[in-house]
Amino acid sequence: MKFLVRFVGISMIIVALYNLWVVIDVPPTYKVLATSAVEANSIVSAGVDSGKGNLLGIQPALQPIHYANKVTLRDNLRSYMQAARARGLITPKTIVVFPEYIGSWLVAMEQKSNVYEKANLTDAMTAVITANLFKFLVAYMTVPDGVTEKDKYAAFAMKAKQIAETYDEIFSELASEFKVTIVAGSIVLPEPSINEMGKLKIARGKLYNTSVVYNPQGKIQGPLVKKIFPINEEAGFTASGDVAQVPVFNTPSGKLAVLICADSWYPAAYAKLGTDVKMIAVPSLGAVDSVWNAPWNGYNGFKAPNDVDTSDYKKITEGEAWQKYSMGPRSVNAGIAYGMNVFFTGNMWGKKAEGRVIVLDKNDLTVLSPTTTTGRIVNQWLQ
Repeated sequence: MKFLVRFVGISMIIVALYNLWVVIDVPPTYKVLATSAVEANSIVSAGVDSGKGNLLGIQPALQPIHYANKVTLRDNLRSYMQAARARGLITPKTIVVFPEYIGSWLVAMEQKSNVYEKANLTDAMTAVITANLFKFLVAYMTVPDGVTEKDKYAAFAMKAKQIAETYDEIFSELASEFKVTIVAGSIVLPEPSINEMGKLKIARGKLYNTSVVYNPQGKIQGPLVKKIFPINEEAGFTASGDVAQVPVFNTPSGKLAVLICADSWYPAAYAKLGTDVKMIAVPSLGAVDSVWNAPWNGYNGFKAPNDVDTSDYKKITEGEAWQKYSMGPRSVNAGIAYGMNVFFTGNMWGKKAEGRVIVLDKNDLTVLSPTTTTGRIVNQWLQ
């Protein structure tokens, strides 16, 4: 009995010390640089305001420190929206589009300062897991069948409730403050849904790369958009969304479709959109120059659709393939006049994302040059 009491006492001390260690040196909100300067030459606008609304792509140049806490990320994103408003690019009919995975890095929120200074992603995630070891082990032991990369699954799932709530609060507040529709990039969450209060909810189960749309009142506008065609790098820990989902939203400027990154390459993803969609938003993670300009290796994760000329493999570049087989031509074929494909940009623990933007204006397709160290705002007026 004495041994048991002593064991419990020592265990409680160890847990208390561990919990104390976890919160030591977590940077307070006021010490974190929350905003980024938006240079005038980093704001690109096409067309004229005809009162019919606009697609507004926002590419914040993100770094790990921006994910230190909710206020830091929110105020960073807000600085870009404030810059857009100062240029007259925010109206009640504006649709703001953020990049893919913008919410997923919240897994690193409220960690020790040295996490944000790590040289590479492996070291950073090791430090995050160490600080959330019990949650990680629980998530690891409850990995659903079919998941092959259990460590990645557990890393995303261990803090899912906290990051879902933070993501929801950030984009709800921004949509409400600026009175705009927001396509909130994407976030990886287990079994995400919308609860009876209209808030983002999760449950134990498969992970989905999910995009959430917020209306100008700051409310989630269903349905949640779940990526249908995960690429090879995602397939080991995320599941495929239902190909029968209808990711179409009524907005003040017309009907909007939302497809996540690789989904824009597949005709099946457009099949349920209907015939009266005016515009499409595609949040993407993107590729560095060495990939964008390299020979295209073909479809990633799933078989190429029947309309793809597979002789293009190794013959055209990755960038040329994006222009030939993704949002541009497929949207035109689906009767969609306007579109914006917004790529992630910044430097996340040495992983540099060179954010491009692809803009569809009726039959014209424009690819903007990459940006890495400077954030960018891209506006397209609808006619």
